[in-house]
Amino acid sequence: MTNGGVGEKRTASDGFSLAELIIVIMCAAVLVSIALPNISRLQDEWILWGGARTLEASLQWGRMHAISANTPMLFTVAEDRQKFYWVDPESGNPYSGSVRRLSGTLRITGCPKTPLRFYQHGNAAPAGTYTIAGDAGSYSVVVAPGGRIRIRKN
Repeated sequence: MTNGGVGEKRTASDGFSLAELIIVIMCAAVLVSIALPNISRLQDEWILWGGARTLEASLQWGRMHAISANTPMLFTVAEDRQKFYWVDPESGNPYSGSVRRLSGTLRITGCPKTPLRFYQHGNAAPAGTYTIAGDAGSYSVVVAPGGRIRIRKN
């Protein structure tokens, strides 16, 4: 006969007590509450990095198109500072498929006053810095006069 003592073996049908389940749930809740702000911050950082990479990729595409097509390319930032695109300098029409929009709260907070132009040899005028800012900080996409494009964390 058993009396519910400490040294007795449990069987598979015994299960867990309510107190044990509450303790495990409370420990899990504490761990989640610690990790959640870090995950949110990490997501904001990745969105910002993605916006900087999108801008850099678009600039690289325009430079390569100017070289391969042997024609100048004009880069324009829209008034809302969330959209940017390539324009044909002769007609003034945007290139189809070149319009890009930054996601969420990202904005281009700094850019050269005149639109960037890539020439047939890959050089850029006016060279300058495009700054993308969001909730997690900001990145700068720097265009050198020789056409080199790089990303820098601010």
